[in-house]
Amino acid sequence: FHAEYLASKLKNKAVGIKIALMDNHVVVGVGNIYATESLFNVGIHPAQPAGDLSMQQIEKLVVEIKRILKSAIDLGGSTLRDYSNAMGENGYFQQTLLAYGRAGEMCVNCETTLENLKLGQRASVFCPQCQPLKKLRKP
Repeated sequence: FHAEYLASKLKNKAVGIKIALMDNHVVVGVGNIYATESLFNVGIHPAQPAGDLSMQQIEKLVVEIKRILKSAIDLGGSTLRDYSNAMGENGYFQQTLLAYGRAGEMCVNCETTLENLKLGQRASVFCPQCQPLKKLRKP
């Protein structure tokens, strides 16, 4: 998984980047939590059209996705309701979440209130200040 690969998969995609990241035909293993956190950490709005990302944004995003996934694995995953691993242990990654599940709370970076947006029938928490929607495709 590298930036060139992701760029090729995102090329000409009009869907929001978060929806594209959660598409198993694009990348496998990036679910709602990890997509939300990765996009928050690199400052990309979840509804930004995937095909509009610059190569620099894609490179940062790939690095962050890998970091987030490694961290989640190292911490045993995310226990939000009733998840536990095969040994019955809870994961602890959810204790590090900066955006996911925090709509209405203050952004840890700028203290703006985090907002919730529904994309692909999934909650997408983001900071309107740190993750501005920079470019919209023309219809």
